[in-house]
Amino acid sequence: MAYQIINLKDIYNELGENDTKELLKKFSCPLNKDVESFLRDKSIEFSKQDIARTYIVMSSYKQENVIVGYFAITNKSTIVKSSILSKTKRKRFLKYANYDNDFKGYHIALPLIGQIGKNYYNRI
Repeated sequence: MAYQIINLKDIYNELGENDTKELLKKFSCPLNKDVESFLRDKSIEFSKQDIARTYIVMSSYKQENVIVGYFAITNKSTIVKSSILSKTKRKRFLKYANYDNDFKGYHIALPLIGQIGKNYYNRI
């Protein structure tokens, strides 16, 4: 079974909002209604505002492309205290982070999987 991973923003740009919402209605996750609700109700708006990037996992089922799952990725900022880092690691952190004098640490953005879900709609 071959899978395709497609950015929700690409689907939205190709199909438009109404057809994308119709496609997302075919996602069901009875084990976690929050996962289902995010995809159906929030994912398009989060993609539009670049809050999170949602990726739809598609596969062929009975000669039709269907959603088998999805995941959403966002950036999360954190602070790493400089006191726990060696001088070498502090230099490395400066390539990817900003030092904050008030917190005596480095602000760094990290990818975070915000949502992940499997589709039970077709029971593939």
